[in-house]
Amino acid sequence: MAAAHPTPLFDLDTVGFARDGRAILADVTWRVEPGDRWAVLGPNGCGKSTLLRLALGRLWPTAGTIRRLGRELVDLPAFWQRVGWIGDAVAGQIPGEERAGDTVLSGTTGQFGLRLLAGLEPGAAERTRAATELARVGLSHLATRAFGVLSQGERQRVLVARALAADPLCLVLDEPCAGMDPGARERFLDWLAGWLADQRAEGKLPAVILVTHHAEEILPAFRQSLLLRAGRVIASGPTPAVLTQHAFEALYDTRLRRLERVEGRLWPIWPGPG
Repeated sequence: MAAAHPTPLFDLDTVGFARDGRAILADVTWRVEPGDRWAVLGPNGCGKSTLLRLALGRLWPTAGTIRRLGRELVDLPAFWQRVGWIGDAVAGQIPGEERAGDTVLSGTTGQFGLRLLAGLEPGAAERTRAATELARVGLSHLATRAFGVLSQGERQRVLVARALAADPLCLVLDEPCAGMDPGARERFLDWLAGWLADQRAEGKLPAVILVTHHAEEILPAFRQSLLLRAGRVIASGPTPAVLTQHAFEALYDTRLRRLERVEGRLWPIWPGPG
């Protein structure tokens, strides 16, 4: 007997989105299943954030259909609680003086800034889960450190732990390396590669979506990629087949000397001046 096909977390069918008469996305078809590892690559302003907000039900399409968990209508607040978003937009909502351990604990209550309200206090199980997830990202020693004084890479890892504390169906890494210097970026990506490998080895399979405009940030673990330009998908599928020099030049409307593959990552080599 054949195994049942997994229910997609979300499934977009020829989706479009327009605002003030201007098409921001058009004819987007995209399906994300449990355990998938997707990279969404495209230049600034191409519609990446709009795509994710539509997929997660934060915006409503003006064309096409979206199904989440196999249905067109779901309890969106409950669905949002199972999606962890890691990026500057979330980091900006965390009080700078809050201890990192409390930031992770706030993920179990869906708060930005832990507030111990009567009747809604996290219990022993939630505190244990938060401590476990902080240890899983290797930052137990920073549990009492203020979130605002952590390095950018440490903050991103704390936000991953916060998301994991809510037992997510999906994690969205929204340009997690933005603003990092090259050393900090490589240290974070090295940690991310190891963490993704550990998650798969342990059978923990939340879908993970990396949103970026840098091809070199797409780790080998991200087996599928979607390329978005001016609101349209120009390629989607297995990363090695999708991320070609021709596709990259079309994506960024520029010429490359070559794409260099080093340890499973692609690095664009630009032509010199003149």
